[in-house]
Amino acid sequence: MRTAAFLGHSSSSLPADSYIYTVLPINGNLSAISSDDSLRVLDQTTLQLVPNGVFDNVHSGVTCLKSLDAEWNTLLTAGRDAKIRSWDLRAGTKTVELKHGSGSPYLSLAASHQGTMIAAGTELKHAQAAVVIWDYRSPIAPLSQYVESHNDDVTDTNPPWLQFHSTRPSCLLSGSTDGLVNIYDTAISDEDDAIVQITNHGSSIGHTGFLSNSEFFALSHDEIFSVYPLNESDERDDQAPTVFGDVRPILDCEYVVDVISAPGEVIIGAGTHSKHHLDLISLRSSPQWSFDLPNKICLPNAHGEDISSTLFTAGEDGLVKAWRSPQVESDLNQRLDDPPKKKKRRKESSAKEGRFKPY
Repeated sequence: MRTAAFLGHSSSSLPADSYIYTVLPINGNLSAISSDDSLRVLDQTTLQLVPNGVFDNVHSGVTCLKSLDAEWNTLLTAGRDAKIRSWDLRAGTKTVELKHGSGSPYLSLAASHQGTMIAAGTELKHAQAAVVIWDYRSPIAPLSQYVESHNDDVTDTNPPWLQFHSTRPSCLLSGSTDGLVNIYDTAISDEDDAIVQITNHGSSIGHTGFLSNSEFFALSHDEIFSVYPLNESDERDDQAPTVFGDVRPILDCEYVVDVISAPGEVIIGAGTHSKHHLDLISLRSSPQWSFDLPNKICLPNAHGEDISSTLFTAGEDGLVKAWRSPQVESDLNQRLDDPPKKKKRRKESSAKEGRFKPY
């Protein structure tokens, strides 16, 4: 086990007793939504608010925060007020508002990697929980609504219970407290035909998302974890999932905070209330899916998006915290031990040290 070094924290000028729901990278900064219904943008090097970095009352009950990959100055939010809004960080204004007729609170939100398709999942209301699809370029009315594919909340605890596939723009994944993970082809408006795969995880979904082009994971609220194949053809129907079961004894944790998939790496954040720390554990895919427990990183007294030289976490204490990964500490120590003539190596290490992506 390796321990990350604590660098500092910021309250982001939140009111007392506020807590942060989500922290997200945006155009070199950090964005966050919190229990006071604000959207805040922080400088990721200082953790201080950027000028005009507070958007008050973005919703009556904000629930979700996402970025538009194609527009790095635009953020999307959703709320219990049954509205989705986009925010231009340069102008400091709301630009687009999306809604549909049911009035059901939005609990999950996703944007395609091309930034053109938006999907939102609703709370169960009148025996229906909907997945609603918009074309962001034509926001007046939804393209389609899938109202029978789930029979309980389509919700979001970060990461999304809604996620678009990274290379297949019309492929959408959804998860629900009904225990189902559905795969849709959003190019098809008819709901029966649009659902191309249904996976019953057997327990209320806590987190789900794509791990690769051909696999996705599901984690239940009672921490049952499995990796499933994405059935792209009939030949894949018999491919068996990788079932880990309850990961709490495996990871020596009390709960799983997050599962983050980045190109070439999958990280699981596992928390322990009684020991007051958060562990970051790599999930390896080769030769088979397994946890890299000997190399886990411990964040002591932590309260988390992408792993790199600096890690960022946020939590119910209303703080955003920054950490330096053990690999960078090793690099810095190596640089101090190097003779002065090794200028090229010091320069390369310095560049790595300056690369910031939030966890």
